[in-house]
Amino acid sequence: MLTIPEEFLLLTVKDDDGGFVDIPREAVSAGFIGAAIMELALQNRIDSDLDRIWVIDKTPTGERSVDLVLEKISSPGFELEAAKLIGQLIGFGNQVRDLSLDRLVQRNILSQTEGRILWILKARRYPVMDDKEIREVKLRLLEVLLRDELPDPRDVCLMSLAETCGIIRQIVPASELKRASERLSQLAKMDLIGQNVTRYITIFQEAVAYATYWQM
Repeated sequence: MLTIPEEFLLLTVKDDDGGFVDIPREAVSAGFIGAAIMELALQNRIDSDLDRIWVIDKTPTGERSVDLVLEKISSPGFELEAAKLIGQLIGFGNQVRDLSLDRLVQRNILSQTEGRILWILKARRYPVMDDKEIREVKLRLLEVLLRDELPDPRDVCLMSLAETCGIIRQIVPASELKRASERLSQLAKMDLIGQNVTRYITIFQEAVAYATYWQM
């Protein structure tokens, strides 16, 4: 199973040439930190209330992009207030992204063409017509957004990250955006598998808004 940072990265890959979609720098950094935080929550390494988070298990997950964040928030002196969480970590966003890229290459999901910053997708779990795994991720999210089935909590996290960073508009047809937005609002209110996913989504959204304001 891929981590949330890895699948979030796949959503940023263009279908046509393997390049990356344009996302504001602060949204990219906050996005990958938010993805790592959500992964830690879903793997029961952290918990939270309305005001703060705390580490409940320091055991590494085995995924370097996620364990980097776990190490940082477990270190002495780290401010565990929810409002300060991503702000303290946002400087490590590119590192989380790079580690996710490396891992996807190791798993033979992405490959880098020699001498160019270009990432080419390969099939993973089952073949698709154009051999691009990104279609699998996008189609899975479309199924959740445009149907009424209860989604996997990972998909709720991934969709919320995509919406906040503006990627959702590159996944959902324009004619279905209103419906998808209503569905996202509905899903974000659900407390899934005992985890307060909504809280982490809110923390992330507030952090992106804060980072965007100070970059203006």
